[in-house]
Amino acid sequence: MRHLLIAAGALLAVALATPQAHAQLSENGGPVSYSANNLEYVDNDRTLVLSGDVDIVQNDARLRADRVTMMFSRSSGGSGGQGLGSGDIERMIADGEVYYVRPAQSARGNRAVYEVAQDAVTFTGNVVVASEENVIRGETLVLQIGSRRTTIRPTPGQRVRGVFVPRNNSSGGGR
Repeated sequence: MRHLLIAAGALLAVALATPQAHAQLSENGGPVSYSANNLEYVDNDRTLVLSGDVDIVQNDARLRADRVTMMFSRSSGGSGGQGLGSGDIERMIADGEVYYVRPAQSARGNRAVYEVAQDAVTFTGNVVVASEENVIRGETLVLQIGSRRTTIRPTPGQRVRGVFVPRNNSSGGGR
């Protein structure tokens, strides 16, 4: 399997719950490490593109995708560019078998776009959200980070599908 889903899990909202204007993968922040087959930085656009088996890690959070594009704020660099991928991230786009994983939480889709100014993440294409034994499937997942509001929309003509497993089964009938 090309991409290994490292832990079960769900809502990216918890993982990206940070103050606005500071894009982070982990709610605890910290250094971000990355690896990829290729890196391209366009200073005039303040855009960093990682491609080929991209793996980004920050504390207990991991983002894997075929390609990740990060757009950096012009205002964070002061006068002139500060160089390769420095400053605050304004927008991050992950394409191609996107996996976002934290302990006990994960989200998967074909594409994910994180807009810092809107404080929102949108996953599209074959979305699967999982937490412990709970699983939800749809076409689009929109996470409003600050309000902790999650919306899952189905493929047109279909329905959102999911499975929830109660923590305590008091009926005594087992699973």
